[in-house]
Amino acid sequence: MTAADGWQPPGTAARTEPAAATTLLGQLQRGLGQGFVAALAAGAAAHDAVIEGVGRPATGEPTACFVRYFAELVLTLAVPIDGLIAVAAADGSLAPAVLAGTWRLGHADVRRLLQDPATPEPLLARIVGELWARGWATRTELPPPAARLWLQFALDEADSAAARRPPLSPADYDSLAVQQLLELGRDVRHEQTYTLFAALRRQDGEPLRQALAHEVQHGLVFGKARLAARVLGALGDERLLPLAIELFGRADDARGHGPRLAGYDRMRRSCLQSYVCQLPPLRALQLARAWRGRGGYFEVVAGAVLAEFAEGDDRLALERLVARHLGADDGFDLLHELEALGKLGDARSAPLLIEVAGQTVSPAVRCRALLALAAMANAPGAAAVLRLALWDADDEAAVVACGVPVRGGDAAARHRLTALAGHALAGERLRAAATAANLRHR
Repeated sequence: MTAADGWQPPGTAARTEPAAATTLLGQLQRGLGQGFVAALAAGAAAHDAVIEGVGRPATGEPTACFVRYFAELVLTLAVPIDGLIAVAAADGSLAPAVLAGTWRLGHADVRRLLQDPATPEPLLARIVGELWARGWATRTELPPPAARLWLQFALDEADSAAARRPPLSPADYDSLAVQQLLELGRDVRHEQTYTLFAALRRQDGEPLRQALAHEVQHGLVFGKARLAARVLGALGDERLLPLAIELFGRADDARGHGPRLAGYDRMRRSCLQSYVCQLPPLRALQLARAWRGRGGYFEVVAGAVLAEFAEGDDRLALERLVARHLGADDGFDLLHELEALGKLGDARSAPLLIEVAGQTVSPAVRCRALLALAAMANAPGAAAVLRLALWDADDEAAVVACGVPVRGGDAAARHRLTALAGHALAGERLRAAATAANLRHR
């Protein structure tokens, strides 16, 4: 295919709202397992919806999970790749990554596309770039033009590996001063987080608390300020509450239509959220309940606290908030509340969670709703939603589904688990979860 055949270099495509979740297109755009199964049942009649879903996903950035979802559909349904090539130029389209995924799965037409000297280099480069970035091909597996592009990507991105510092022993941490410990928090690896946290707590006293408060109030490095905030909160020290309340109440319009917080104030506000979450549970809950309804960042912090410490009496308030934001805030605004409902595990929340899982365009929100449903899998309708998640685009959602027992006669679910266990595009966690599920069901 040449420019004369219709290929154009990538341009700027306007983001449009996804189709309704009750339609096949809307389900495919959201990466729902229900849409995957419906497309398989529709056969060739689903081709246009698959191509439009690839060209107009509801997920923002093209993730490996959604690439797996659409690549598998393209291969299984024999969707003509001309349609994918036609939408590959649009910004936000998953098409180059999906073409790369189908190459990895052995799609004969896509393999010929990479071998064809007439394939436009911009298209070839986008497909090869996906193969290189996702580790789905080695240079020796690719035909000459694609192999040269693969090598160029590797050379352009080559960098030396950062030297890894040897871990310190507990005695080493205890010998360090407060500022030295905070400095280690600048770019701390996950396995050191709790060690630093514990070492700072062991130095409790007024000098430590003053140093921690000063870091939160005046520090310029997020890792250090957050570590200081967490430790001070865990010590039950409330001297930062006035600053927290002041920053939580400041206007900060994320859509850019109103005033915004300065960058360092936003960083400090995030650290103070961690501070409040680390306060003793009863005090943190008291604050969270008092802040409910105040709007803005108070709601974010209250949700984070309730995700950790919610009690049965909080269920209705949590459900009201989720219902109010459903369809309006399909992002991270609901994650804490959904986590809290999952920890409460009250089956009366199941209908709302099923609604969230079926409507949201956010994979993270859907996964959190499914996790909550898994805690009440015997509630009416929950098992069916969780079963269909085995065909979800998002790996983490499918991982949740792998943990739910499969009924003895459900051959389709068993076959799906086998397919996921060896799927070339599935992440390691999903393959492992599917393998473990297969072993349990033998």
